[in-house]
Amino acid sequence: MNTTATSRSAFPGPSQSHNQPQPGGNGSVDPAATNNNVKAGAGDSYFVDAKKGEVNELRTLLRTFSLEKTLTRKREIIKKVIAYMTLGIDVSRLLPDMLLVIETRDLVIKKMVYLYLCTYASTSEEVAIMCINTLMKDCSNDDPMVRGLALRSLTSLRLKSVVEYVMEPLRKSLDDANAYVRKTAVLGVLKLHDLSHPVTTFLPRLTELLDDSDPAVVSNCISVLNELNADTGGMEVTRDVMLKLLNRLGTFNEFGLAEVLNLLCRYTPTDKNETFQIMNLLDPVLRTSNSGSVLAVIKSFLHLTNTMEELRPMVYERVKPPILTLIAGGGPEQIYVLLKHVKYLCEANPGMFDNEYRQLYVRYNEPTSIKYLKLSILPKLASADTAVDIITELCEYVSENDIRMAKLAIEAIAKVATERACQGTTAGGIGEIVTGKLVELCSLDGGPVSSAAACALKDVLRAHPNSRFSVAPVLGRCLKLGGEEKGKASLVWMIGEFGDIVIEAPYVLEKLVDSWDENEELVKLSLLTACVKLFFKRPPEMQAILGRLLTHATNDVSSQDLHDRALLYYRLLKAGPEKAEKVVNGGEQVIEPSKGFAEDDEEATIKALREEFNTLSIVYGSKSAHFIGEQYRLGSANSVAEITDAFANTSVAPIQPDVTAAPTQPTPEPPQSNDDAYADLLGFADSPPTPPSASVPAAAPQTSAMNLNKSFAIDGGKFQGMWQSLPEASSSMSAMSKNYTVGEIDGLLTGVGILTMASGEMDAEFKFFLYAQDVDTGSVYLLQLVIDKMCEPRVCSLSIKTDTGGEGAEVVAKMLGGVLGNAGM
Repeated sequence: MNTTATSRSAFPGPSQSHNQPQPGGNGSVDPAATNNNVKAGAGDSYFVDAKKGEVNELRTLLRTFSLEKTLTRKREIIKKVIAYMTLGIDVSRLLPDMLLVIETRDLVIKKMVYLYLCTYASTSEEVAIMCINTLMKDCSNDDPMVRGLALRSLTSLRLKSVVEYVMEPLRKSLDDANAYVRKTAVLGVLKLHDLSHPVTTFLPRLTELLDDSDPAVVSNCISVLNELNADTGGMEVTRDVMLKLLNRLGTFNEFGLAEVLNLLCRYTPTDKNETFQIMNLLDPVLRTSNSGSVLAVIKSFLHLTNTMEELRPMVYERVKPPILTLIAGGGPEQIYVLLKHVKYLCEANPGMFDNEYRQLYVRYNEPTSIKYLKLSILPKLASADTAVDIITELCEYVSENDIRMAKLAIEAIAKVATERACQGTTAGGIGEIVTGKLVELCSLDGGPVSSAAACALKDVLRAHPNSRFSVAPVLGRCLKLGGEEKGKASLVWMIGEFGDIVIEAPYVLEKLVDSWDENEELVKLSLLTACVKLFFKRPPEMQAILGRLLTHATNDVSSQDLHDRALLYYRLLKAGPEKAEKVVNGGEQVIEPSKGFAEDDEEATIKALREEFNTLSIVYGSKSAHFIGEQYRLGSANSVAEITDAFANTSVAPIQPDVTAAPTQPTPEPPQSNDDAYADLLGFADSPPTPPSASVPAAAPQTSAMNLNKSFAIDGGKFQGMWQSLPEASSSMSAMSKNYTVGEIDGLLTGVGILTMASGEMDAEFKFFLYAQDVDTGSVYLLQLVIDKMCEPRVCSLSIKTDTGGEGAEVVAKMLGGVLGNAGM
């Protein structure tokens, strides 16, 4: 009794122990400090001694474990060990004592001891062998819960050296009389598969367990078989299997339902009668409170009616009430996902939720993410009868303190006029209502709301050009108010587009031209286009203004796009005003209300997402294949050592030896006519080059103007460091006369001493990192070559970095162009 009392008094709780290290601060636990080989400093000796003292106290408590009379006291002792293990303190020395403690009938203690064993068994194979004997013994226990827990712990050791000991208990457990043991054994097969151990011997038994009486075993079998057959798209779905699962659909829990319904999406019924029978079996699931099950049923309905378009309206009408019910009573995260699916359904079947638009109004206590999503859905619900109500509601949101919400509300108002509400005889009326609201907002103080209204008004006028007469009188006044860059650019565009009815248009634009340097880039681009368009409408007033504008724009070095566009307009005007007007203004464009703008066409995306309903693809609005590129996936077969592109921050693969590489000299091409060989696509030359004389042979391309070291070598780390530090000495772009593969290009360049550090083929381009060394001067040249595969002929861009200036870089560029047959390098 005295011993027990002493043990209890020596067992303080985690918050009472003055020796127990606490995480963080000066008393943070360092697991490495518990190693006997670590020499603690004078300042750490106290904590090391404290840890040893605590572990010794725990050993004393475990050795007197059998003397404890209360179950609560026994649990507290094991909890103390688990707590220390969680903090990072090494309690592996207690393993022999913990193995003795496992001889108990209390499941709570067994679970904690199993957790302890699995934690330390994975660190050492010797410890694992000691644990295996205990776990294998418990796998034959009379209590099925003990058998299941022991098997789960045994298969969780995750050591290839102990797999041979797991096979027999796992095989017996698959035939166990208790469903819990069988369910655990099914998942154990998948754990063996994760250790790269063959599990083909278990596949027949797993297939038999699809007929198991317990639904949890069946759902686990479906999950495991899908994982084991992931390379072929999942487990084989036959008619017999599918009918058996559907006939017992009511016995599965919500997770089992999801597994069965996912299988159904890969099953094709034999005829329409079978389709109707399956849909009748699934209909009761729509009344469940689980959103995952409801969405899975909807996905199944869409799959089953994939070839029966006449049934689609009935399906949409049937699934609408369950979704709205779940939205009304769900949590924020659930509501957000459901609203994403509602948005997709509105796009796939316009008019589906039109009568329920009031249920999707924004509520004051909703999270901002849900508010923003509802604002993107409401315009899709607008019709000839509901558009006015929706516009009125959206106008209320404009006065919100949340600036982003106010901007989204303004965009939604504009979309009402450009969506299906424009159809029919009421199109003009709705367009006039929206235009009037946006004009009022544009006339405010020139803040972010006014700028957003100007951007929205531009899109409305694209769809309703007849409304320009009510907008024209206020454009000049709104532009004087200023505002954000996008808003000012939109107002300038409208003044240029409708300048024939805006009286003060030339004078408003003249002020912007005179204050050219004070404008933002986007405003400058819009101003350039607006002045050119207005010149064709009012040439006497705009001629001098346009001349000054083109002078400013061509001399502006802040934007390459602006400079090039100004040169384009200048050359068009030089070719003739009539031709220039035809190019700039184009023909009259008529926007069909049923189709909307080309940039908003999502028909292809809607069809692609139909097969990925009830997945993250609906939330992201993109197919799963687009989430991340294969070349960037960790652990994939294409993962390689990384070399960073200083321009695009991407990675390319190190070059691999190619025994089938092309010869070092290019294959001679048959002679071409001068007209075919010359292609001045950008109009920079005045005439084609003079053809060589027929009596004088053309000079051979100079590919050896510099003597390059073909044995020069450099590693990836040094290449990357030099690339980031060296200045750019040369850059050029040219068209290729012949299409090569990656291996052929590598072989050709290696032959002249331009060596490859890394190369890779992406979706739209080839990318090479190259280097070369001049034998005479020792200068090193680093090159980046990018070949665009999407255009014909292919265009290659070359950047060269070196510290010796541009003269040597130009020579290397000409050598590379001569080898690849590029003109212009």
